[in-house]
Amino acid sequence: MKFENIPTTKATRTESYRWARRLGMAALAVSIFYTLQIVTFLTVGKENWNSLWIVGSHGITGVALLLLALVQFRNEGGITALIGHNIGRALCIGVPFIVVAYSVTTFLDVALGFGREPFMEKLLFKFSIPQIILFYSMLVVLPPLSEELLYRHFLIRLFPLTKRSWQWVAVVTTASLFTLTHGQYKNWTSFLLLGCMGVLFGAARIATGGLAAPFLLHSFGEVAGMTSDWVLANFD
Repeated sequence: MKFENIPTTKATRTESYRWARRLGMAALAVSIFYTLQIVTFLTVGKENWNSLWIVGSHGITGVALLLLALVQFRNEGGITALIGHNIGRALCIGVPFIVVAYSVTTFLDVALGFGREPFMEKLLFKFSIPQIILFYSMLVVLPPLSEELLYRHFLIRLFPLTKRSWQWVAVVTTASLFTLTHGQYKNWTSFLLLGCMGVLFGAARIATGGLAAPFLLHSFGEVAGMTSDWVLANFD
């Protein structure tokens, strides 16, 4: 996937790099991301906290971060600047990459005897069929929304992305943070996969200048992840 200078509209192309302002917005985004999830947990209560609420909390943070991004870009292209360009080409490259990556790591999990991640075994415990359908429906939308806004918008913009030398630094840094914050995983194959996905999403963000491509790839990754877990469950 070829990196191109971003952003994509006339307004954003003339935008100067103001590191202090971007650092402030990134700090605010991180605070919103974690504060809203903690507040949601405290409001719901530990006894009622389950996978549905975990995914739902991403919806709350995702909406808040989207509004923050729209306010940030209100004079610089708005929603158009957030969407990006050349989305189809990024998907044509990214989707096969995801299929191969999940196929390889699933094979390794089976071959090495790792099996399913422990937390996945309890993910849908005691859920009814409607709850399972609701969970999957939210899973492909809400975590991709909140996480792509956080990592591939607010955090990746800490770097001067119009400079080619900084683009890979930005991609690798945000991919590393994305991987490290998923502490619920235990197998090294899962962390390898997360790292690869983080690099792919970051590359898609820079190549397209927006969030539509990384969001859609992240959503497809959630589908691939559930498929992989189903395969591993049938090998147990």
